[in-house]
Amino acid sequence: MTGGPVVPGRVEISARALTSCARAVAAEHLGAPVKHVRVALGDHRGSLALDITGPIAAADDLVGRATTTAVEVRDRVSELTGRRVGSAHIELTGIVRERTNRVR
Repeated sequence: MTGGPVVPGRVEISARALTSCARAVAAEHLGAPVKHVRVALGDHRGSLALDITGPIAAADDLVGRATTTAVEVRDRVSELTGRRVGSAHIELTGIVRERTNRVR
């Protein structure tokens, strides 16, 4: 961080806050409701590891989309929290389809 005054001390982010942040980011990138996404934190060679479980929005290439999503989530959580995220593992539990309203 540049441009601001230097303040002595440190900032600590609790595991609960890290989990909530990662869960929201994962839900956004998966295209799934946050209530259906779970995140567990772990260690990956001294860095943060994310184990994400949840559905993904329907797409032509689900495997490719999940792989891209893992990288995007890893990078975004690292950016938001200032913590180094070494890995993000996604286990897909279903597909979220866009609902269409039927007209009768």
